[in-house]
Amino acid sequence: MIFRMKKRKKRHFSPKSMPPRRAAAKPGFVRIISGTHRSRRLPVIEAPGLRPTGDRAREILFNWLQPYLPGAQVLDAYAGTGALGLEAASRGAAHVVLVDNNPQVEEHLRSTINAMDFPRTQVVNNTALRYLDFCGQDWDIVFLDPPFSLEQLDEASLKAANTIKPGGFLYREYAESNPPAATLPPPWELFRQKKVGQVILELWRLPHD
Repeated sequence: MIFRMKKRKKRHFSPKSMPPRRAAAKPGFVRIISGTHRSRRLPVIEAPGLRPTGDRAREILFNWLQPYLPGAQVLDAYAGTGALGLEAASRGAAHVVLVDNNPQVEEHLRSTINAMDFPRTQVVNNTALRYLDFCGQDWDIVFLDPPFSLEQLDEASLKAANTIKPGGFLYREYAESNPPAATLPPPWELFRQKKVGQVILELWRLPHD
């Protein structure tokens, strides 16, 4: 007796009937790339707008900045995971201030700093714009990496530019699809720029007098 196998019909899914795709998991950690805390991992928590700067972008940025980091006064104005500010601390910054207005993120940053023993690092619970109004410190480096959904980069850039000493740097990161409306006014100069995926990295410098 011969048995004949029935051919299965191929199933065709319409867009409505397609099984839902699982959302891509957010990274649980971002790593410190270099310095005293090299390869240490910073835990990432779930928080609205939290978007860690990727390894590739941070590697590019800190290759640009490495000669200027030892002894620098650094402000990470939209700290989030703290990846930018703590990378700077690991690479020799003299003092780093991490600013975030989410109490949950603030508590998490404090816990991370204590657990990983980051000296000369301070966490401030405030908005970037309010903090830039009164911080009054001459920074060597300011990081501006707000959530892409916030329309604050132009205002924050102008406020930050007034707090940076000659020879200092202002870093801006934004989606290619949503660039800031204006560049920084003279005497500020665009020092470096790079596109990484759909994200633009900009490093501005204020020349010495």
